[in-house]
Amino acid sequence: MGRMNTENRRKSIVISGLIGSAGIFISKFIGLFYAVPYSAILGSDLNSAYYGVAFQLYSYLLNICTAGFPFAIATLVAKYMAKEDYATTLLVKKLSNAMMCLFGFGGMVLVILFSTPLASLVMPDSGGATIETMRLVLILISFALFFVPILSSLRGFYQGLKHMEVYALSQVLEQLARVGFLLGFSALAVYVLNYDRICAVYFGVLSASVAAIIAILHLKFYDRKQMRVLRQKVKEQPDPDMSQSHAKEVLRELCMVALPFLLSALLGYSDSIINTVFINSGLQMHGDDSETIIAVTGAINYGVLKLIAIPQILAPGFSAAIIPHLSEALTRNDHRRVRRSIRECVEIVLYIGLPISFCLFAYAKPLYYVMFTTQSLDISAQVLRWYSIEAFFSTIAPIFTSLMMAVGLRYRALKYVGVHFVIKMVLTMPLIAWIGYPGTILSDIVAYTTMIVCDAIELKKRFQVRWKYTLRRLLFMVIATGALYLVCLFFEWLGFGNCEAGRMMTLVQLAISGGCALLVYLLVSYVFQLPQVIFHIDLKKLLHRRGHA
Repeated sequence: MGRMNTENRRKSIVISGLIGSAGIFISKFIGLFYAVPYSAILGSDLNSAYYGVAFQLYSYLLNICTAGFPFAIATLVAKYMAKEDYATTLLVKKLSNAMMCLFGFGGMVLVILFSTPLASLVMPDSGGATIETMRLVLILISFALFFVPILSSLRGFYQGLKHMEVYALSQVLEQLARVGFLLGFSALAVYVLNYDRICAVYFGVLSASVAAIIAILHLKFYDRKQMRVLRQKVKEQPDPDMSQSHAKEVLRELCMVALPFLLSALLGYSDSIINTVFINSGLQMHGDDSETIIAVTGAINYGVLKLIAIPQILAPGFSAAIIPHLSEALTRNDHRRVRRSIRECVEIVLYIGLPISFCLFAYAKPLYYVMFTTQSLDISAQVLRWYSIEAFFSTIAPIFTSLMMAVGLRYRALKYVGVHFVIKMVLTMPLIAWIGYPGTILSDIVAYTTMIVCDAIELKKRFQVRWKYTLRRLLFMVIATGALYLVCLFFEWLGFGNCEAGRMMTLVQLAISGGCALLVYLLVSYVFQLPQVIFHIDLKKLLHRRGHA
């Protein structure tokens, strides 16, 4: 019975997506948890800016490694598992591991070679900041560029097998290891050995490599059982072709499938890197002084980045889950299931992502006050309000790209991601110079909207996806979000979240106000039948069954 329940979970895109997102959510929650003491250890906006810029580079790599090449691996693994070709499935695993080793090594070497010009580009050499310190931080984070791709190839294999519980556990373990190393060694260096607080930055960026190594060892341990099962199936498979020519054919197929995924991830997640590269020069052109620039860049690249990552977990979680399901449906030529899966995936992410992103806007100041140490709370809160818009768009847009890639429209997806990249590159610097850091968000809105509309039209043409029902449900979600905002305003009128009662009391007030607001969102959306239709649940029936039980 337990084995049957596990198999049923793997057949459900909703459950698989929620499991994948749950793993990322727990890891991000752990990330938020450590942010409070780590922010205190860093002690200044400048150190937060050093760490934040390096972590932005790491996050960019992480997005590529979770939404790029592993999707190609998962696609091929799901395809050959559906065909019961276990020998080729193992061959895909072997070849992908070797390719990701080469990819990671090349990325590490590139960052080390270009660390000096990159440091001068992203950090002003004034206001106490130094290019040499930034260069050393970038070199230390570059080691993670080798280990993380290897880890992502292993995760892609289990993603293709629909073992989302292993995928999720690996992410949680990685984050626990990272936080443990980061806080332990940073506190030891600063509070026990009395080293300069910049050492906390160094240990912070090194923790990414340590955590990746531990997560790799965990998956290798899990491999021992899973590989034994697959090798037994290979022996039972009639005439498995493992010749050198077959290996070349699979390698060619892996490269052909992986290239669009890789380019899509490189371009699709480039907005954060473009912002990081252009924000310094753009704010100088806008007329901001170095102190303001450091406050803004420190907020964007550290605190704001961590908070907007909360809704963004839905994109990699559901993207990871959708690939094997759609690959299997296409292999069996089941277009009805493809249409249903596409709409389910988009609507679930909209339903969860919209209220969470809006809460970042509504509770920006108390959230930042509770979570992070900063000398510029008002600036940081205002930056977070603007970036809550990006949180929503950067949650939805990757889902559409992943859907396009999963259903075989890879080159059209790549074309629209390229359009997004060009728009973002062209608009970002002029808009920052004109209106300051909000220019990064306005350029994101234009670029993301263009890409989403193009993807939606393409999916409608190719698979007859009827978006009018999704738009209707989105309207109801907006109404429910409006009700959520009214609750926020009511509690604000009562004096909640004014940041004058201390962190603990502000946290309690935030929990009460936010909890009531989300409850109202759920109730209003339930009246519009959204949870019932999207998640296929009926609360009345569940309560009725519980009453009988």
